[in-house]
Amino acid sequence: MGLDIVIPVYNEGDNLLPWLQALTHYLQPADRLVIVDASDSDCLSDTLFDVISNIKQVHYLKSEKGRAVQMNAGAEFLTNLATENLHQTDPRILWFLHSDSGLSCHHLEYLRSLDTGVIWGRFDVQFTPELDISADTFSLSIIPKFMNLRSRLTQVMTGDQGIFIRSDIFQQLKGYADIPLMEDIEISKRLRKLGKADCDGPVLKTSARRWQQNGCLPTVLLMWKLRLMYWLGVSPTVLVKKYYGE
Repeated sequence: MGLDIVIPVYNEGDNLLPWLQALTHYLQPADRLVIVDASDSDCLSDTLFDVISNIKQVHYLKSEKGRAVQMNAGAEFLTNLATENLHQTDPRILWFLHSDSGLSCHHLEYLRSLDTGVIWGRFDVQFTPELDISADTFSLSIIPKFMNLRSRLTQVMTGDQGIFIRSDIFQQLKGYADIPLMEDIEISKRLRKLGKADCDGPVLKTSARRWQQNGCLPTVLLMWKLRLMYWLGVSPTVLVKKYYGE
């Protein structure tokens, strides 16, 4: 299947450059990637503009703030691009990727090689500590193992795990719910009714910055608390304020 990559960003600026430059080396001609930017500034730096402009597989889109809103906008853009410009009607893989994920060519190769019977999935994750912040290395090595195991058992995934969905299934579900938090959990619950997730790809490394800044135990407890509140019916609008400490 063809591969479409959606990357929501917010106020990343030129911090995105090294990651984007590495990723574009892995792209094949049939791949498509869109950066969906909800940053406060309307202008790109000249360097970032040049990188995006000079790689035909890479596209740039402005959007309202909100990860679900951004990911839906990116998916719609790429789906329309494949249908109208490339005259393709076969399903493609939509991969929703965070800009702090340390992917390799193996992840893209894995997604391109998926059987058309695979409708969705995610990758096991491994935390990468930020060198400028003190790290509880033991906790940072154990927590992802439990995250990976829990998601395999419950079939409920998080955005850090690089969720991928077949494009026709994403359209059938009408994309992510327009909520400010828990959009990954909400769509997982709908997807698992349609089929089991593929979780057999290579490990995806992701930044541990938030865990290091806030502490591993407080972050775990906050996540559990938010999930419980969501399960009890608390609005994501309320939860997002607690998530960001407002």
